[in-house]
Amino acid sequence: MFRNSDFDIFEDKTLNGRMEKIRTIIDPKFEEFASIALPILNTNGQEWYAHVAKHLRRTTYAPDNTWVAFAPNKRGYKMLPHFELGIWEDNVYFYLAVEENMKPDQTNVITQKLREVSPLVRELPDSYRLSQDHMVNKTYSLLQYDDSIERYESVKHSEVLIGVEIKRGDKLWDGDGIVDTLVLAMKNLLPIYEKIK
Repeated sequence: MFRNSDFDIFEDKTLNGRMEKIRTIIDPKFEEFASIALPILNTNGQEWYAHVAKHLRRTTYAPDNTWVAFAPNKRGYKMLPHFELGIWEDNVYFYLAVEENMKPDQTNVITQKLREVSPLVRELPDSYRLSQDHMVNKTYSLLQYDDSIERYESVKHSEVLIGVEIKRGDKLWDGDGIVDTLVLAMKNLLPIYEKIK
């Protein structure tokens, strides 16, 4: 499914060129992963949907990343806790995501839930990472989880995303370990999702 060569799409700096590569190389892989992920997600009693990013508002600059989001809502995902699989020029990531679109209406409720799952977050493997913005390629140690919740509460453009990133060139790219790692991450994050949904 995913290959180390997938990162080559980011060498095309033009909007049309990169979008064509995303549509023909990456999006089919997202759809293939969705065929694995959705049956697992659907076992929780909700009907889940895959939302592949279309980047329709792009008119000048090529996207720095692209993703597919999984949510139990056919119409959208940003307003709900959801899962997100994406690719940057140097890594593939899989996150449980609470994005800024839940603010301000749900800020108090979701931050309380995020605090309540702190013990579950601490049980995740040390290799798991934290992001504060799905549009910025920067991650932090899970030790900063509580600080990220406070930031989410007080900073308008902040998010809480927890999961794995697999760097370009990682030994997992040599075999089929990527998909196994992504599925395992989803399964590890599902108990947290169940508490914050």
